[in-house]
Amino acid sequence: MTEVTMCQSCGLPFNEEHAHFIATEPDGSRSIYCTNCYKDGKFIDPNISMKEMIEKIVPVLGKAIGEDEARKELTTLFPTLNRWK
Repeated sequence: MTEVTMCQSCGLPFNEEHAHFIATEPDGSRSIYCTNCYKDGKFIDPNISMKEMIEKIVPVLGKAIGEDEARKELTTLFPTLNRWK
């Protein structure tokens, strides 16, 4: 299996700084999702829409790059993530 470089739900990068956010599956294996999105083999917010998830992340990412740029980047990224395909 190819190494997943970011959460396939919210786009959180799985770099050295964020490695502790990688969730685990019920069998103990590494998940493709982060602990903000996924716990005990289930999504924490299973009914959230892609648009709602983007709006949830915009303020966080926006602190670094501005909210307009964050929204633009996330709108491009999210359709490529496994959860939203």
